[in-house]
Amino acid sequence: MKTLEIQIKSREQADAEFSRAFKAVQTGKKVAPSRGIYFTSLEAVRALLTDRRLAILHLVRKHSPKSINQLAKIAGRNFKNVHADVMLLKNYGLIQMEKRGKTHSTLTKSISVPYQAINIHAVV
Repeated sequence: MKTLEIQIKSREQADAEFSRAFKAVQTGKKVAPSRGIYFTSLEAVRALLTDRRLAILHLVRKHSPKSINQLAKIAGRNFKNVHADVMLLKNYGLIQMEKRGKTHSTLTKSISVPYQAINIHAVV
C-alpha cells in the first residue's frame, strides 16, 4: 500500500534539518531528499485536509472520474469549488492529472490519487 507521509515539525526543527543538509552538501556529501509533506502546525494540516477535500480524494479513488466536471457532479458540489480544491490537492501531490485527449473543444484529464493512505506524524 502506497502511503503519503505528512509530518508536523516546528519551524526550529525544519530550520535545523535544512542547516544540517546544507552543511553536508557544502562538504560534498550526498543528501537523500526528504519524502512527504511538511507543516509547522496541525492547524495547517487541517486547513489542507478539510472534510470536503478528503471526500474528493475518496471519490476520486472510488469512482475514477474522467474530468473535474464529472467529479463535481459525483460530489454534488459546484464545479468552481471542486476545481479549486482539486488544483490545491494537485499542488501538494495528493492528486495527479494526466491529459487524455480532446472531446469536442475541451481537453479532458484523467484524475487519480496516487496514495491509498495518509499518515500524519507530529515530531515532539
